[in-house]
Amino acid sequence: MSYRVTSTRRTGNEPRAYTWPALIVGIILILAGIGIVVYWANYWLSGNMPDGLWTLANNQYVVYHQAAEGVMAILAVAGGFGLLLGRGWGMATSLAALGALLYTGINSLSFSFTTAPALTPVFLGVLGFSLLGFIALHSSRRF
Repeated sequence: MSYRVTSTRRTGNEPRAYTWPALIVGIILILAGIGIVVYWANYWLSGNMPDGLWTLANNQYVVYHQAAEGVMAILAVAGGFGLLLGRGWGMATSLAALGALLYTGINSLSFSFTTAPALTPVFLGVLGFSLLGFIALHSSRRF
């Protein structure tokens, strides 16, 4: 009796069928990524960066925070499109984007408590979406 594996090896480019929750998470990730880019573009264009890349806020350079959120936006848009197209890499990229969104939600929530209390519900929504997104992607996975 042989115990050799007879299945074919997947390359990650084969289309996979995901459920509706994964497609909804994909759409929301795309919108979140675009929203982050629009927010920071508006921040720059509104004159909030008087010293350019060397602008300080709370004794920290703002540009590093913007770069981290830019990477998160790229991951969110790429992961969202990967989920919509049913690509294998879409799941992994979306999970990375959701992790970054979870971190950003927690970090921004502390900012909203001290500086802009009106934004607290928005960041609570980001936290909720991140956690629900993890659950939705886990439940939509086909084994």
